[in-house]
Amino acid sequence: MSKKKLILIVDDDESLRKMLKVRLSFTQYKVETAGSGEEAFEFINKNKPDLIVLDIMMPMRSGISIYKEIISHPSCHIPVILISGMAGASDFMDTGFRKLANDDSIPLPEGFIEKPVAIDTLIQKINDLIGPVHL
Repeated sequence: MSKKKLILIVDDDESLRKMLKVRLSFTQYKVETAGSGEEAFEFINKNKPDLIVLDIMMPMRSGISIYKEIISHPSCHIPVILISGMAGASDFMDTGFRKLANDDSIPLPEGFIEKPVAIDTLIQKINDLIGPVHL
């Protein structure tokens, strides 16, 4: 039996974190959550997740700032899917991310999903990035 892949969901919306954790747990992924960037980095430093689902708009510290810090450690590459209700998915990866990041040298995240999060779309993107769970 292979080890369950670990997904970290980072969002300040507790109800969304809980809903995503429950729905993704049905797919046999191990899912943990964090409500802030500080909680996320505490978790990442102790457990290297296989993938992070990260909200862009959060109080105290933006998801873009958190993303920049995650990718600044190339030795621990972790795929990131950004989520947000502020922009349409159709143009976010082309122009929206660059405007928010304010730095053309920062690589694009592995994915973007617009809120409200369509769980089937999220699961498909996760499967594309880290593979489906095989039990």
